[in-house]
Amino acid sequence: MTIVCLGYRAGFVEAARRRNLDLHFVVDKLKPGLNGLSYTRVADLADGEEVLRAVTEYPGGDISAVVTGHEHPMFAATVLRSVFGLPGDTDPARTLRFRDKRIQKRAVSPAIPTAACVYLKPSEPDYAALAERLGATFVVKPADGFGSQATEAVHSQAELDDYLRRHPFVSDVRTVAESFVEGREIHVDGVWREGRPVWAAVSSYLDPLMGWTRGKAVADAPLGPAESELADRATRFASDVLRELDAPDTVFHLEAFVRPDGELVLGEVGARPAGALTPEILRMTYGVDLYGATIDVALGRTPEVPGQDSEPADLFGWIYLVRSPDPALTEDSFRDRFELVELDYPAPENDRQGIYGRCGHAIVKAATHKELMHELRAIADFNRSA
Repeated sequence: MTIVCLGYRAGFVEAARRRNLDLHFVVDKLKPGLNGLSYTRVADLADGEEVLRAVTEYPGGDISAVVTGHEHPMFAATVLRSVFGLPGDTDPARTLRFRDKRIQKRAVSPAIPTAACVYLKPSEPDYAALAERLGATFVVKPADGFGSQATEAVHSQAELDDYLRRHPFVSDVRTVAESFVEGREIHVDGVWREGRPVWAAVSSYLDPLMGWTRGKAVADAPLGPAESELADRATRFASDVLRELDAPDTVFHLEAFVRPDGELVLGEVGARPAGALTPEILRMTYGVDLYGATIDVALGRTPEVPGQDSEPADLFGWIYLVRSPDPALTEDSFRDRFELVELDYPAPENDRQGIYGRCGHAIVKAATHKELMHELRAIADFNRSA
């Protein structure tokens, strides 16, 4: 049985091996982890036609399921399921509800608080008109974007003009403008099956993700028992959103903001596992394998998930490291200062830059979410000011 995986995620390799399944990757980026694996390269994983041509060529008809750990290939995955008669969702309109920010926010009822969201037409870059609808500060980003790429707050016509200069486009439905939502950014990750969450966990980012363009750290950790009330509310909120969007059986990742008054506001939700190292730390914390659950759902099987009747012994969190302004900073510098579960900080001659400016990462653990956030903040400050 061959599973087609759109985009590389190491977790899928491990999960497939545990299930004695073969994997064939379709990728738009070559990564070291692909060495020795079966793969086909394409220019754009969001291009359903190109992905279909690649899969038709290899592995051809020997396909049992298609999975992805990324947001942008979701429509292509729907195309493959339709053409090859694979298990899972084949509704393209439903797929768009989990991709396009404007379509998604329009699809939920007024009972779900969301940011106001409109398409930004390149022929009508009028800050004053948008500010009248969205507020003096609003956020501009790709309608189908992922990972807070090209996501920026705009406060004036000059800033809007500068954004359009740096991110030019011609489509009337490529970019959206959304009202700015003040608050803590959290996310809910889980497994949705037969109209309900069979497993879910709530986590909090160290800083709102959009802040990375202004030098903020990108880091994340699950909530602990001290915030069980928020976790319960967030899980119910996610369930309401997924029901209103008529979610298929899926592993999901929902982002929301907690306003200062406690109200939850929908950021966005994807019918796919979380990005970055979130699935890895959730496995360390709770013993859940979201990559394996994604494969199980794609095969039409009941996913294996742990019970939720006990609290974890430790909480784990991750942080993306950027290249420090101090060239003398090394892995040993981090290890001498912090107790780390895992560390990747290559020497400058082996430098690489990924999403959010990442050149490496660290994973830490603590007994409480508060302690974990404190440690992640200390690592972030050390990384950027050493």
